[in-house]
Amino acid sequence: MILSSFASQASNTNILVIDVDKKPLSNIVVFAEPEIKPTVAESTLSVPYTAIMDQVNRQFSPHILVVNKNTNIDFPNSDRIKHHVYSFSPAKTFEIQLYREKKLDPRLFDKVGEVILGCNIHDWMVGYVYVVDTPWFGKTDGEGNINLALPDGKYTLKIWHPLLQEADQSFTQKITVSSHTNITINVKEAMKPRYAAYEDDDELDDY
Repeated sequence: MILSSFASQASNTNILVIDVDKKPLSNIVVFAEPEIKPTVAESTLSVPYTAIMDQVNRQFSPHILVVNKNTNIDFPNSDRIKHHVYSFSPAKTFEIQLYREKKLDPRLFDKVGEVILGCNIHDWMVGYVYVVDTPWFGKTDGEGNINLALPDGKYTLKIWHPLLQEADQSFTQKITVSSHTNITINVKEAMKPRYAAYEDDDELDDY
Protein backbone atom coordinates (compact mmCIF):
# COMPACT_ATOMS: atom_id res chain seq x y z
CA MET A 1 0.00 0.00 0.00
CA ILE A 2 1.42 3.41 -0.97
CA LEU A 3 0.46 6.24 1.36
CA SER A 4 0.44 9.77 -0.02
CA SER A 5 2.05 11.33 3.06
CA PHE A 6 5.18 9.19 2.62
CA ALA A 7 7.78 8.77 -0.04
CA SER A 8 6.81 6.05 -2.48
CA GLN A 9 9.89 4.00 -1.61
CA ALA A 10 9.36 1.33 1.03
CA SER A 11 12.22 -0.27 2.93
CA ASN A 12 12.28 -3.81 4.29
CA THR A 13 12.42 -3.63 8.06
CA ASN A 14 13.18 -7.00 9.62
CA ILE A 15 12.23 -7.31 13.28
CA LEU A 16 13.36 -10.14 15.56
CA VAL A 17 11.64 -10.69 18.91
CA ILE A 18 13.54 -12.71 21.53
CA ASP A 19 12.79 -13.70 25.11
CA VAL A 20 14.85 -13.20 28.26
CA ASP A 21 16.94 -16.27 27.33
CA LYS A 22 17.64 -14.86 23.85
CA LYS A 23 15.38 -17.44 22.22
CA PRO A 24 13.06 -16.38 19.37
CA LEU A 25 9.40 -15.79 20.16
CA SER A 26 6.80 -16.82 17.59
CA ASN A 27 3.24 -15.54 17.13
CA ILE A 28 4.02 -12.14 18.66
CA VAL A 29 1.97 -9.28 17.22
CA VAL A 30 4.25 -6.50 15.95
CA PHE A 31 2.99 -3.23 14.51
CA ALA A 32 4.47 0.11 13.47
CA GLU A 33 2.54 3.33 14.05
CA PRO A 34 3.71 6.27 11.87
CA GLU A 35 4.65 9.52 13.59
CA ILE A 36 2.73 11.43 10.92
CA LYS A 37 -0.78 10.09 10.40
CA PRO A 38 -0.96 8.82 6.82
CA THR A 39 -3.52 10.16 4.39
CA VAL A 40 -4.98 7.47 2.17
CA ALA A 41 -7.43 7.70 -0.72
CA GLU A 42 -10.97 7.71 0.70
CA SER A 43 -11.87 4.60 -1.25
CA THR A 44 -9.03 2.68 0.43
CA LEU A 45 -10.23 3.55 3.91
CA SER A 46 -13.94 3.13 3.37
CA VAL A 47 -13.97 -0.43 1.99
CA PRO A 48 -13.01 -2.83 4.81
CA TYR A 49 -11.76 -6.24 3.79
CA THR A 50 -12.94 -9.41 5.49
CA ALA A 51 -10.64 -11.46 7.73
CA ILE A 52 -11.48 -14.97 8.95
CA MET A 53 -11.53 -16.44 12.45
CA ASP A 54 -12.50 -20.08 11.98
CA GLN A 55 -13.27 -22.85 14.47
CA VAL A 56 -11.40 -26.07 13.81
CA ASN A 57 -11.10 -29.09 16.13
CA ARG A 58 -12.81 -27.11 18.90
CA GLN A 59 -10.23 -24.35 18.77
CA PHE A 60 -10.22 -20.87 17.29
CA SER A 61 -8.09 -20.75 14.16
CA PRO A 62 -5.89 -18.80 14.14
CA HIS A 63 -5.41 -18.57 17.89
CA ILE A 64 -4.40 -14.91 17.45
CA LEU A 65 -5.74 -12.78 14.61
CA VAL A 66 -4.40 -9.26 14.12
CA VAL A 67 -6.34 -6.83 11.92
CA ASN A 68 -6.45 -3.17 11.01
CA LYS A 69 -9.17 -1.01 12.51
CA ASN A 70 -12.48 -1.12 10.54
CA THR A 71 -11.95 -4.68 9.37
CA ASN A 72 -14.85 -7.09 8.98
CA ILE A 73 -14.24 -10.54 10.48
CA ASP A 74 -16.12 -13.63 9.39
CA PHE A 75 -16.66 -16.43 11.95
CA PRO A 76 -17.25 -19.68 10.04
CA ASN A 77 -17.56 -22.98 11.88
CA SER A 78 -15.58 -25.77 10.22
CA ASP A 79 -16.39 -28.24 12.98
CA ARG A 80 -19.19 -30.81 12.81
CA ILE A 81 -20.53 -29.57 16.14
CA LYS A 82 -22.16 -26.29 17.12
CA HIS A 83 -20.35 -23.39 18.75
CA HIS A 84 -21.57 -20.29 20.59
CA VAL A 85 -19.00 -17.52 20.12
CA TYR A 86 -18.94 -14.44 22.34
CA SER A 87 -16.77 -11.61 23.62
CA PHE A 88 -17.23 -9.20 26.52
CA SER A 89 -14.15 -7.15 25.63
CA PRO A 90 -14.53 -3.33 25.55
CA ALA A 91 -13.01 -3.22 22.06
CA LYS A 92 -15.78 -5.51 20.74
CA THR A 93 -18.73 -7.01 22.58
CA PHE A 94 -20.83 -9.45 20.58
CA GLU A 95 -22.47 -12.88 20.62
CA ILE A 96 -23.12 -15.49 17.94
CA GLN A 97 -25.52 -18.04 19.36
CA LEU A 98 -25.40 -21.78 18.65
CA TYR A 99 -24.57 -22.33 15.01
CA ARG A 100 -22.85 -24.80 12.72
CA GLU A 101 -23.50 -24.60 8.98
CA LYS A 102 -25.45 -21.38 8.51
CA LYS A 103 -23.81 -18.40 6.81
CA LEU A 104 -23.46 -15.43 9.14
CA ASP A 105 -22.86 -11.77 8.47
CA PRO A 106 -19.30 -10.70 9.38
CA ARG A 107 -18.73 -8.47 12.41
CA LEU A 108 -17.07 -5.06 12.04
CA PHE A 109 -14.14 -4.45 14.40
CA ASP A 110 -13.88 -0.66 14.58
CA LYS A 111 -12.16 -0.14 17.94
CA VAL A 112 -8.47 -0.60 18.73
CA GLY A 113 -7.42 -3.14 21.35
CA GLU A 114 -7.61 -6.72 22.56
CA VAL A 115 -10.71 -8.83 21.96
CA ILE A 116 -10.91 -12.11 23.87
CA LEU A 117 -13.10 -14.77 22.27
CA GLY A 118 -14.80 -17.64 24.03
CA CYS A 119 -17.38 -20.38 23.40
CA ASN A 120 -20.30 -20.88 25.79
CA ILE A 121 -20.36 -24.59 25.02
CA HIS A 122 -16.64 -25.42 25.12
CA ASP A 123 -14.99 -23.56 27.99
CA TRP A 124 -11.42 -24.30 26.90
CA MET A 125 -11.87 -22.47 23.59
CA VAL A 126 -10.09 -19.13 23.84
CA GLY A 127 -9.01 -16.99 20.91
CA TYR A 128 -7.84 -13.44 20.41
CA VAL A 129 -8.37 -10.64 17.93
CA TYR A 130 -6.00 -7.71 18.25
CA VAL A 131 -7.05 -4.54 16.43
CA VAL A 132 -4.45 -1.94 15.44
CA ASP A 133 -4.72 1.48 13.79
CA THR A 134 -1.97 1.11 11.22
CA PRO A 135 -1.57 -0.82 7.95
CA TRP A 136 1.88 -2.11 9.01
CA PHE A 137 1.43 -5.12 11.26
CA GLY A 138 1.82 -8.89 11.47
CA LYS A 139 2.99 -11.76 13.66
CA THR A 140 6.45 -13.21 14.12
CA ASP A 141 7.18 -16.54 12.46
CA GLY A 142 8.66 -19.67 14.03
CA GLU A 143 12.10 -18.03 14.09
CA GLY A 144 10.82 -14.90 15.83
CA ASN A 145 11.03 -12.74 12.68
CA ILE A 146 8.64 -10.44 10.90
CA ASN A 147 9.34 -8.26 7.87
CA LEU A 148 7.46 -4.99 7.42
CA ALA A 149 7.70 -2.98 4.19
CA LEU A 150 7.74 0.48 5.75
CA PRO A 151 7.80 3.68 3.67
CA ASP A 152 10.59 6.02 4.74
CA GLY A 153 9.69 7.93 7.87
CA LYS A 154 9.47 7.81 11.66
CA TYR A 155 7.50 5.13 13.52
CA THR A 156 6.76 3.75 16.95
CA LEU A 157 7.13 -0.03 17.19
CA LYS A 158 4.81 -1.91 19.54
CA ILE A 159 4.23 -5.58 20.39
CA TRP A 160 1.41 -7.63 21.89
CA HIS A 161 0.65 -11.17 22.98
CA PRO A 162 -1.79 -12.40 25.66
CA LEU A 163 1.06 -14.02 27.62
CA LEU A 164 3.38 -11.02 27.68
CA GLN A 165 3.91 -9.44 31.08
CA GLU A 166 2.69 -5.87 31.66
CA ALA A 167 6.16 -4.36 31.17
CA ASP A 168 6.37 -5.89 27.69
CA GLN A 169 2.75 -5.16 26.76
CA SER A 170 3.63 -1.47 27.14
CA PHE A 171 6.83 -1.77 25.06
CA THR A 172 7.47 1.03 22.55
CA GLN A 173 10.49 1.81 20.41
CA LYS A 174 11.00 4.83 18.16
CA ILE A 175 12.58 4.03 14.79
CA THR A 176 13.50 5.98 11.68
CA VAL A 177 13.28 4.12 8.39
CA SER A 178 15.32 5.26 5.39
CA SER A 179 16.83 2.00 4.19
CA HIS A 180 16.83 -1.73 4.96
CA THR A 181 16.81 -2.04 8.75
CA ASN A 182 17.32 -4.92 11.21
CA ILE A 183 15.83 -4.50 14.67
CA THR A 184 15.88 -6.82 17.68
CA ILE A 185 13.25 -6.49 20.39
CA ASN A 186 14.28 -8.00 23.71
CA VAL A 187 11.37 -9.04 25.92
CA LYS A 188 12.12 -7.90 29.47
CA GLU A 189 10.30 -10.56 31.48
CA ALA A 190 9.47 -14.24 31.09
CA MET A 191 6.10 -14.78 29.48
CA LYS A 192 3.14 -15.90 31.58
CA PRO A 193 2.57 -19.67 31.74
CA ARG A 194 0.11 -21.12 29.26
CA TYR A 195 -3.27 -22.19 30.51
CA ALA A 196 -3.69 -25.89 31.22
CA ALA A 197 -5.20 -27.77 28.30
CA TYR A 198 -8.66 -29.16 28.75
CA GLU A 199 -9.65 -32.65 27.68
CA ASP A 200 -11.28 -32.75 24.26
CA ASP A 201 -13.99 -35.18 25.30
CA ASP A 202 -16.95 -33.79 27.18
CA GLU A 203 -20.64 -34.40 27.64
CA LEU A 204 -21.65 -31.79 25.07
CA ASP A 205 -20.43 -33.53 21.92
CA ASP A 206 -23.90 -33.44 20.34
CA TYR A 207 -23.72 -29.66 20.15
